[in-house]
Amino acid sequence: MVIRLFAVCLAALTLQTTPAVTMPQDAAVPMRDRTERIGLSGRRGPSLFRPGFAIGEYTGWASMRDSETRLPWQSRDVATAELSIVTPAGEVTGNCGGGQGRRNILGITFDRERLSYDCDYAGAAPADAGMGLALARGSLMQRIQQPQRAGSLTWNGVEYRTETRRIGGLPFGGGRVMGYVISRDGVEIGGVDLNGMRPTFYLPPAGSPDRDAVAVFAISLWAFRDPANR
Repeated sequence: MVIRLFAVCLAALTLQTTPAVTMPQDAAVPMRDRTERIGLSGRRGPSLFRPGFAIGEYTGWASMRDSETRLPWQSRDVATAELSIVTPAGEVTGNCGGGQGRRNILGITFDRERLSYDCDYAGAAPADAGMGLALARGSLMQRIQQPQRAGSLTWNGVEYRTETRRIGGLPFGGGRVMGYVISRDGVEIGGVDLNGMRPTFYLPPAGSPDRDAVAVFAISLWAFRDPANR
């Protein structure tokens, strides 16, 4: 009787301490139908230069700056951002920066540096957290539709990838970046739509182990003052 009672208690304890397993998303279902669509809301931030935002349960502020140098023989665009993102796990801070340069003679571009933009994270972010974004090749039709970028985010040992993609709105962006999709292991699990009056974020469902990482990734992409969008 004592052995049987001990076995029942042990089984109950095992059920309580075993983490829930989240089923992988079905790639056959469109990403927009498997994610939560959330619009960007403004809110009061620490200062005029650090305006606040809210995206579902994620709140914070962002300080985004850009500059450009124009000389007869060369030009350079630089963008930086400071981020504070309050997640359910705590406050994640981010420092981002990068840009792109060109060499010109008589208005003709002879050399173009590869666009690069990187983010380092601290606070409640995992120790391995980091993001990088760069130019991507893309097909001819993709390049006509919008500038091509691709990048990745490392978060808790998982690599998330992103690439430019139109999610909604008109099919051509007039030279602007219209949006990004975010994938894990080849399956699209989120993104951010920049093709509208205000950004729209697509996050994995509440309770998904990918939700925080995708939120930080999408917010970081939104905060990038891309030279093509100025």
